[in-house]
Amino acid sequence: MTIYSINNMLDKLLPYRLHLQIFQQDEYSVNKFLQWIITHFLTRTIENKKPLVWTPKARSIFYLAILLAFLLVLFATIIFKLNGFIASLIVSSQAYIFILLAYFILLPLEIYKKNQIKNQTRKKIESLKNKGLKIIGITGSYGKTSTKEFLYQILRTKYKVLKTPESYNTPQGIAKVVDLELDDSYEYFICEMGAYRVGDIKKICDMVHPNYGILTGINEQHLETFGSLENTTKGKFELIDSVKEDGKGIVNANNERIKDEYEEYYKQYKNISIYEPDKKFYFNNDGTTFRLFIRGEYHTAKTKLLGIANVENITAASTMSSVLKVETKDILRAIEKLVPVPHRVEFKPQKDMIIIDDAYNSNVDGFKNAIDVLSMYDVTILNRTRILVTPGIVDLGKETLKIHRELGELISDKAIGFIQYVLLVGKSDRTRGLKEGIKNKDIDKKIEIIEVDSIKDVWKEIEKLKLDHPVVLLENDLPDNY
Repeated sequence: MTIYSINNMLDKLLPYRLHLQIFQQDEYSVNKFLQWIITHFLTRTIENKKPLVWTPKARSIFYLAILLAFLLVLFATIIFKLNGFIASLIVSSQAYIFILLAYFILLPLEIYKKNQIKNQTRKKIESLKNKGLKIIGITGSYGKTSTKEFLYQILRTKYKVLKTPESYNTPQGIAKVVDLELDDSYEYFICEMGAYRVGDIKKICDMVHPNYGILTGINEQHLETFGSLENTTKGKFELIDSVKEDGKGIVNANNERIKDEYEEYYKQYKNISIYEPDKKFYFNNDGTTFRLFIRGEYHTAKTKLLGIANVENITAASTMSSVLKVETKDILRAIEKLVPVPHRVEFKPQKDMIIIDDAYNSNVDGFKNAIDVLSMYDVTILNRTRILVTPGIVDLGKETLKIHRELGELISDKAIGFIQYVLLVGKSDRTRGLKEGIKNKDIDKKIEIIEVDSIKDVWKEIEKLKLDHPVVLLENDLPDNY
């Protein structure tokens, strides 16, 4: 028996690595972790899409959990002999118990360290702001990362700019960037701000004190943790609340939830304005053409990117760039050179098919946009078969079934005649809602629904269809903790 096979067997008997991996992916949320344990009690292997990251926190929890389990077995054996050994070994196989015990034992120390890090970050930010640094905060239920990337690509044509990488949008992630990368050579720091609960954005704003803010949109994303759309709205507007009078906050007028709240906030804060993306746009193989309103005038803008979501994000970035005195001609030139953010309506021509990759972190508005891209996409491929692949959207709480049923109806309404196949990944309220929504419509031209257990089965099913160069939309890809 090899060392690998022995380790593999131990991991199945004592799944400490697996449970810690899921706990980490759940952002160390005890409730979500326990929900996963209940629904996956006997699970010992996963697709491992996102491997365990051995951060200092993860290592501390892991080794302390192992130590606690070892001590239990040791003392139970000493006191109760063989019966104690057997009973304690069985209890030790329930890794989640010791993972959680270790987490709670280490929690006071972690809170202390977090406060220390926040204070250090706040002091460094204040010092750099005294030397001229400006902070731009970006938040929203969707579009944060794309808007950040586009703003960075435009602003860097004139200024020295640093941005938080990838999805570093928590206080700890931002603090790490500030500590390791931010110095007085930078003129602007673009800071993406994520949130799961009311108060999350305020914590980040209290740490970095943004001069400018962009609110990209509000929808049902993370409804499970926020609890209601009202709470989501309150949480997202915490960025706008934090922008001082000498700065500027801009918000997306295309978003209904923001429009409902905008007037109330505008009365309180005179330094807020709106940006309104062009709703009449055109896209094809070469990208998207739309109108961009800057400094009181409309301009024709062209980008290689696809769809209204990218138009919204580009408009947000361009509006803020205009506020920061980037010339209009430079903004338009930068828009033409923008590169897509990976896995966000990313166009990927393959040898035997065209893939539209929108696999990262889907939300309701993003889902609708992706359906538009697939159904409207380029007259030259109207005769090609179009396939939607999705496991649905996560973190919608009690609204999961209802929202997915509505999305299924939308697919039937808007995509009939365009989308021929829908591949539903996994069995859940998400896929059940989509299936019911699609079947609710009495239509002549049916959309064929194919159900698969996991994403790895998708390509086998598509191959069985023997289609000529189909267009495949990948809408969301669930992490291992779902």
